[in-house]
Amino acid sequence: MSRLPARVWQDEQRLGDLAMKFRGTRSEAERQAIAADYSQIVEQLIQSGGWQEMPAPEDELPDTWMPKAYFEYWSCS
Repeated sequence: MSRLPARVWQDEQRLGDLAMKFRGTRSEAERQAIAADYSQIVEQLIQSGGWQEMPAPEDELPDTWMPKAYFEYWSCS
């Protein structure tokens, strides 16, 4: 059984944390900031080459807030 690099695991955990934070606010400004952070982590995970498992739905933002790169990555994987 292969183990994920610590950075990949931490980034995956961070996506879940950000999704929960996103759901906990109604502030448009906060949601935009969270979505930007989420997008940056998605890019890091893609660049790492170690992202092997799609996040659970509760670890995602609503579809309209998800980064385009996320959908492109998982549609090709």
